[in-house]
Amino acid sequence: MSDDTGDLRKELMQPHPTGAAAARKPPSVPLAPMKRMQARFNPLADGMIYLVVFLGGCVGTALRYGLWLALPYPGSDSPLWMAFHPATFIANMIACFLFALLTSYMSQAIWLRKRVRQLASRGVGMGMCGGFSTLSAMMVEDITALHNSGYLSFILYTVITFLAGIVVAWFGSWLGLRLTSVRAASLAVADALRRQEQPKPAIGVRVPTEDVPVDVMPYDDPNPKTDEIPVVHADPLTGEVK
Repeated sequence: MSDDTGDLRKELMQPHPTGAAAARKPPSVPLAPMKRMQARFNPLADGMIYLVVFLGGCVGTALRYGLWLALPYPGSDSPLWMAFHPATFIANMIACFLFALLTSYMSQAIWLRKRVRQLASRGVGMGMCGGFSTLSAMMVEDITALHNSGYLSFILYTVITFLAGIVVAWFGSWLGLRLTSVRAASLAVADALRRQEQPKPAIGVRVPTEDVPVDVMPYDDPNPKTDEIPVVHADPLTGEVK
């Protein structure tokens, strides 16, 4: 009899799932089900990105070619200016300035739509500035100067290009942030003026409001019960408390 009672007690103490959990293969619940519902943006599958980068690259390459025709290489046998090409240097400086200006401006221009900022950054920044600048042509000019024993010209041209690029990029970034701060200030002033123009109730005039029942907003809450609940163990068969 005691063995049967012990077996029955073990059976009652074991969990007994119901519903879908009682199936032979219960459904698995993912730890983060909302992640499956989140939209995943793949920039490589966005055809508009390819289009604006392509068009911007065409425009930048055409501008660089026009600059090269306007400022051809004069040719110099001087050990200081043998590697210096005016068109390449000016194109790289303008590209650094425009890219820094665009990046800093778009990062703060919250009044523009996200899609507009994205396409402008890819088209003008990656496309046009990338096609207008030419680091490869600069390397060809440096290597040509080295082949002609223009070592000092190679060092001077490379150092000046990188230092000047950093300076104009910093200035472009500063100017972009300055322009966005001015625009944000003007928008804030316009918003403040628009709020002031809205009609306001006169001082001392009672504004009608909806009546709220008194029982909905109690002014005092009862004190919580902090008495500890004693833990008891009851026999599942007899119900006796031990």
